[in-house]
Amino acid sequence: MRRKGTIAIIDLDQCAIAIATAKDEYTVAEIDPDWRIDIGDTIEWENGDDLGFETYENVTKATNGDVFVQNHYINEKTIRLQFPG
Repeated sequence: MRRKGTIAIIDLDQCAIAIATAKDEYTVAEIDPDWRIDIGDTIEWENGDDLGFETYENVTKATNGDVFVQNHYINEKTIRLQFPG
């Protein structure tokens, strides 16, 4: 199942992003710090809820990035704990 969302948080210290996929729902992934992304970019991926190594597509910039997916369906409270900045 193909999924998509919008980059809500980028933390280069952790090399991680939070992708808003629904109201109060996020996917968290580790990224290559050289992948050019910005807050608000639309991200899509093929393997819905799979974890681990995946390739995500930045639709906004027409680029792909290899990521390590940590989790899906994370709520706002948990996101704020993981990304306190």
